[in-house]
Amino acid sequence: MATRGRDLVITLKDVRVSVPVAIRRGDNANLICHYDMEGAELYSVKWYKGKREFFRYTPKEIPALKSFAVAGLSVEVRTKRKGESHDSTCPFELPAELCSNLLSSPTCRVEFEHDVVPAFGPRPLSNGSHLTLMAVESTATGKYSCEVSADLPSFDTMIVSSEMEVVDVPVTKPLITGIKQFYRIGDVVLGNCTSYNSKPAANLTWLLDDKKINATQTMQYPAYKDHQSGLDTATLGLFFHLSHHFLGRSKMKFSCVAKIHDVYEQRVDRWIEDERPKLLAASASPVGLNPVNYVHSIYDQSSAASSYHHHDGSDFDNQNSDAYMTQIQGNSRRWEGS
Repeated sequence: MATRGRDLVITLKDVRVSVPVAIRRGDNANLICHYDMEGAELYSVKWYKGKREFFRYTPKEIPALKSFAVAGLSVEVRTKRKGESHDSTCPFELPAELCSNLLSSPTCRVEFEHDVVPAFGPRPLSNGSHLTLMAVESTATGKYSCEVSADLPSFDTMIVSSEMEVVDVPVTKPLITGIKQFYRIGDVVLGNCTSYNSKPAANLTWLLDDKKINATQTMQYPAYKDHQSGLDTATLGLFFHLSHHFLGRSKMKFSCVAKIHDVYEQRVDRWIEDERPKLLAASASPVGLNPVNYVHSIYDQSSAASSYHHHDGSDFDNQNSDAYMTQIQGNSRRWEGS
């Protein structure tokens, strides 16, 4: 136990706070203040959002639980006011005169002389260590602090803080656009994955057969903010060169995963197929020629169709070409060398 000064002993130990890193808008948020009094008496536990106190627990006062108005915060406290009554299943430890027909109808009505949190009936979710914020809104995002104070003689005080973010999750799954059904070796798969209307913007990840695609083959576009709703839309582009990946396979699965902290995760899949799998058969190539090179030689003899993929997910293809080879203007060398 650490000491402070000549006579005073620091009685507080292991003060820490548990606050959700993120929580969905509309959910209840449970905050916990952990502390070890090491045998000393607790004087008070106070909660702050930023610098404003909004909740206090003082066990020697009546009522012990007090909440203070702070915009955007609603603390769960079941406090009965002076003069109010409370109907509940009658606890046997109460004096008999407070209970009517105890044996036949175990229901009692108690009128309180002071503001108090009832010791019976539904228990409050908020107390000396736990705090429940009801149906949180976006304005509840911020820093939360718990201040613990010991009683006389030390009056030691410690304060700890943590951040919480209220999340607006998307109402729809992410959307994959631009990816076709059929491709050949040598093509470039161009696509976008978009997650709409969330706060903050979702983190997007491209996968190939459940394995993360290298960042050099993706492009993160700036998030678009709807200034009316305040929500963000995220888009991650894909530029994937099909080289050896198609060998010996007829299908491949591209997936996009949208995630926001640990409160939201959605995934969508898109399958693609090899347009001419029979060309890969060794029997179809001249003797002594590598099958892969043979396939490329056939593609090189055909005219390549130009494809331009826009941020909005639209494609423009030359339908007169049967090669469906994709070219990226201005970026072909960059992506082929990646």
